[in-house]
Amino acid sequence: MIRALLVCAATLVVAGCATPLTAPLPPAQSMLQRPVLASFNVSGRLAAQRGEEAVHGRFAWQHAEGQDRWQFFSPLGQTVAELDASGGMAVLQLADGARHVAPLNELLARMLGADVPIAVLPRWVQAGVVDLDDVRERDPFGRPLRVVEQGWEVRYRGYAADGFDAPTRLVEVSRGDVSLKLLIDQWQ
Repeated sequence: MIRALLVCAATLVVAGCATPLTAPLPPAQSMLQRPVLASFNVSGRLAAQRGEEAVHGRFAWQHAEGQDRWQFFSPLGQTVAELDASGGMAVLQLADGARHVAPLNELLARMLGADVPIAVLPRWVQAGVVDLDDVRERDPFGRPLRVVEQGWEVRYRGYAADGFDAPTRLVEVSRGDVSLKLLIDQWQ
C-alpha cells in the first residue's frame, strides 16, 4: 500500500514538472486585421525627448478624421496648452495667453520638443500594421511588439488587456535622439 502511494506521488511530481503546451502563435497575417479606429479619445502621461531636452506631463487627445484636439497638462495637472487642428492647420493656445497658428506638425513638434510623424501617429498609437515586413517582433496574442516604419521604431511595451483586440497601454516611438512615450490611462 505504501509502495503504491509512493509510486502515485512520484507520478504526480513528474507530471507537475512537465512543460505545459503553449497555444500556437496566430498567423502574422492576422496583425493586418487589428481594428484601427477612425476616431478615438485617449488620455494619459507623456514623455518626449530630443537630445538633452525633455518634456513630461499629462495629455488628452481627441482624434477624428482630419481633426485633432490635444490638451497638455503639467505633471501636477495644470493646463499648459491646447492645440486644435483641422485640415493640417492648427491653433496653439498657451496658458499664458499666447496664440500661434501654423501647420499641425510644427505646433505639435513645438509642444513635444520632438518632430514625430503626426500623419501616422493615430495608427501607431493603436498598434495598427500596414505592412507585415515592418513588424520585427510580436507577442503570444499575435499583436505587434516592435515595428520599424519610415525609419522610426515603434515599441508596444504594454497592452490594456490580454487578447488580440486589446488597446495599447504603453507606446514608445523613437528615431535617433528623438523619442516619445505615451502611457495611456484611458481609451474611449
